[in-house]
Amino acid sequence: MKLFKKKKTPENVSNNNISVSTTKKLLMFITIVNRGQGNYVLKLFESEGANAQFVQYGEGTAQKEIRDILGIEDNTKEIIVSLLSEDKIESAKKELEAFFKISKRNRGIGFSIPMTSLIGMKLYQFLTDSL
Repeated sequence: MKLFKKKKTPENVSNNNISVSTTKKLLMFITIVNRGQGNYVLKLFESEGANAQFVQYGEGTAQKEIRDILGIEDNTKEIIVSLLSEDKIESAKKELEAFFKISKRNRGIGFSIPMTSLIGMKLYQFLTDSL
């Protein structure tokens, strides 16, 4: 005789007063800006609710001749990885777009990647500031 357990659905699963059905999707927002502009981007995403952010320094691969033709003086970059909940991403994108429009020196690119899996409710609670 086999025993069948009730299948767990989002309606009947909860952990530490957070129901799985009320969890918000997380997105990884990656911003690449000229070196020295990363602090503004960090503050922008922090004000939008990003609890975890990472900064990596990078360097472009274009040759000096190509950079001269395109008018690019410096090819050193800052890559900022920010984790945001889905409901805050639109306002963060608007703020970032405004930053890029303020001055021609503010150049960069930003894009988001949905996080399709995350292991551990405590980690999720930390990243969404719901501890």
